[in-house]
Amino acid sequence: MLRRDVIAAIAATAAMTDAVPTAAQAPAPQSPTPQSPTGVPRKAVLTYPNKTMSAKDAVALVTGSNRGVGLGFVKVLLARGAKRVYATARNPEHFAELAALDPGRVVPLELDVTNDAHRRAAAEAATDLTWLINNAAYPGGRNTEERRILSATNLDDLKRSMDTNCWAPAELARLFAPIILKNGGGVIANILTAGAWYCLPEYSGYSISKAAEMMATQGLRAELDREPILVASVFTGDVDTRATPVGHTGNFTPEQHAEEVLDAVARGESDIYAAGSYGMRARIDEDPAAFHRRVIDRFHDRPLVIKNHI
Repeated sequence: MLRRDVIAAIAATAAMTDAVPTAAQAPAPQSPTPQSPTGVPRKAVLTYPNKTMSAKDAVALVTGSNRGVGLGFVKVLLARGAKRVYATARNPEHFAELAALDPGRVVPLELDVTNDAHRRAAAEAATDLTWLINNAAYPGGRNTEERRILSATNLDDLKRSMDTNCWAPAELARLFAPIILKNGGGVIANILTAGAWYCLPEYSGYSISKAAEMMATQGLRAELDREPILVASVFTGDVDTRATPVGHTGNFTPEQHAEEVLDAVARGESDIYAAGSYGMRARIDEDPAAFHRRVIDRFHDRPLVIKNHI
């Protein structure tokens, strides 16, 4: 298909989506195919499953559990009565402290999300899973110039961001969606960022990958629309972590962030604004051009410095 054909198809789809057919024009309801996108058989009758999900008795896997936002999710899931939490980290040296949170319910797993063998081993271990929280992320390397497009000697750092922040969550969703369905349904939550809405120039690779992950999440949500899995985009705002800029203290703890997210999941929300990100979205929408101009001017005049990198 030529590029102009793709553009025409997108425009036509948008027009069809906006159009509301009359009763006479509306086509007769049709039964969906008996096979779901995950390969798990489903009923032939079209239903819209309930997608309000409680953390109580959930079996969750949280990527990047050893610190920050991921550790906050582990703690709050346990506090809310999760049956089991698979707490993953790239380095096994964190396992003892993770297991100590609740030896009976926390199962540490080694997981570098970009490692296919690790991903498959996690899927083989967590066969009882009902919640997948894709939190692990790569913000970019220590070298400021390598995190951008033109100043980088090559695009390897940006590609690593894309592999970690977009493709790895997609691969994990492909592995775990059939497992979640076999266990009766649940949640796939992709932890995005307000940086998915605009490019933070000091971290171009991160913003690019998170914007791509946002679109991947929408595609996954569409495919699982008829299944009992809530696919949530979590737009994280001002959380105090090691990735907080120097001179700034985040207004929300990782635990407060997790509480907000789990409350929204319990209401069945698919786009979740947490830790103040709703206010940022409103500021962008109020005057997008002015917002982006402020970001660019700040980049040139007062570039951000992050406390720590991975």
